[in-house]
Amino acid sequence: MPALLAMLAIMTLALLLAMPSWRYLVRDDKEQELIFRGRQISAAIARFQRKNGNAFPTSMEQLVQGKYLRKAYKDPLTAAGKWRIMRPGEAGPVRPAAPGGQGRPTPSPTPAPTPIFGGGTGSTVGPMAGVASLSTETGLRSVNGTQNYSQWVFAPSVPFVIGGQAVGRPPAGPNQAPPQPGLRAPDAELPRISR
Repeated sequence: MPALLAMLAIMTLALLLAMPSWRYLVRDDKEQELIFRGRQISAAIARFQRKNGNAFPTSMEQLVQGKYLRKAYKDPLTAAGKWRIMRPGEAGPVRPAAPGGQGRPTPSPTPAPTPIFGGGTGSTVGPMAGVASLSTETGLRSVNGTQNYSQWVFAPSVPFVIGGQAVGRPPAGPNQAPPQPGLRAPDAELPRISR
């Protein structure tokens, strides 16, 4: 009996020590899923624009019905799964670059009222240039110079920089010019970040 109690005490201590690691893993998983889903929506908008003369989709359902997006993804960081819809021109200007770096987008403040989709409430009609999370929590990663989830903009016209390094683009060498923006969206066909 004393050996059993000692083993239970040791197992309880081990579980208490593992709890912060488990919380970190769960949060990291949700953050990875947010990035994946947001980039899928951004890529779907870019494909829609390429096929429809640079026109913006009017809703998430239009992207799903046109087979640009597999399903209407929900925001994994909010209980309702609703996104903040980014309208054309709302993504904001590019900030000046840090020494040796490229410019980073400055997310615009949320206009009031903000249309949302994913739960059947709010207006879902109108040009959709991208999405952002409604979560006001701070992330584990820095995206586009901010750790606030609500300022992570997923739109074809906004570069997506995780931790100061552009995803999907090799860094420019000393004798190379930085990549020039083309007709394709910067994140249109990029692979999912690994878990």
